[in-house]
Amino acid sequence: MLLGVAMVGMASTNAAARTSDGQAVVATFLGYEIGEERRYVIAPDDAMRDGESATWSVRLNRVETDKGRSIGVFGLTHVESRWGLNPRRVLVEWNYVGEARINEFGFPEAVRFSMYEEHVGETPWRGVLMSAEYTLEGDEYIKTVRVPDQVWEFRFGIATHEDLDLDVPTGMFLFRPQSTGVDFFMNPALLGFSVPEVLPDTWKQRVLFFRPTYPVRYPGARYVTGERNRVAAIRRYYIKRTLEAKESSELEVGGRTLNVRKIDVTGPVRDVFVDEFGRVVRIDLDRDPITRKDRHIRLLFPSEY
Repeated sequence: MLLGVAMVGMASTNAAARTSDGQAVVATFLGYEIGEERRYVIAPDDAMRDGESATWSVRLNRVETDKGRSIGVFGLTHVESRWGLNPRRVLVEWNYVGEARINEFGFPEAVRFSMYEEHVGETPWRGVLMSAEYTLEGDEYIKTVRVPDQVWEFRFGIATHEDLDLDVPTGMFLFRPQSTGVDFFMNPALLGFSVPEVLPDTWKQRVLFFRPTYPVRYPGARYVTGERNRVAAIRRYYIKRTLEAKESSELEVGGRTLNVRKIDVTGPVRDVFVDEFGRVVRIDLDRDPITRKDRHIRLLFPSEY
């Protein structure tokens, strides 16, 4: 069975016209309609740590043109919480909000996000707002970090890859696979951009993932020195993974039975499932080291919002 998923490697916009300010009028972009939102949650409940929860969302806000290329502007959110170590049982919540400018090939040309920590309970507290921005300029990213009263700017190049073409640009995707915990850029919708529009019976591809890092609350000289190490940045910001299409099957997600195709991902993210509408509906994660139970991130349906 062939499944249509987010188009990569060729223009995925279905443009009908362009407005006077250059915004593209499109039917879909990377499988999204303008205004479409997808939400995800970590599950199942009995595999969570005490007080733990995590949700993600991605929304295609608009489509613009830049230097003749179509750019989708996606809004991203992530909320993660768990009980802190404080004996008063304070619930610690991390809030992230961001925006990703992604071209028609799935390549992130700009990523901006902010984050803050909040304590909910008898002694409420809200931490300082921190932000980071990554903007593509030629063959490198400019990273701007902002914490209260301080701003830093760093530059770093892009890891070489056989499918990378920075003239387009194409051949890199925004995603951050990791072995433990959850992450803002573990958003399953972002992983979908690395899978071709038509998934043949046999498909195997080596891909390059871009993994943005987070600002620290109290950056010091060591942090600044590390960020200015361009050689180390190549290892820190990029990772290569092999994606391989596997069998088709039925899968229950949120009480619904879906026709899906499994995608094997080398590394700590084990299996990915995409449905016949091109959505990543589930990512299976490694067993949690604390609960010793298997966990996954799954799509929420609008009736569950």
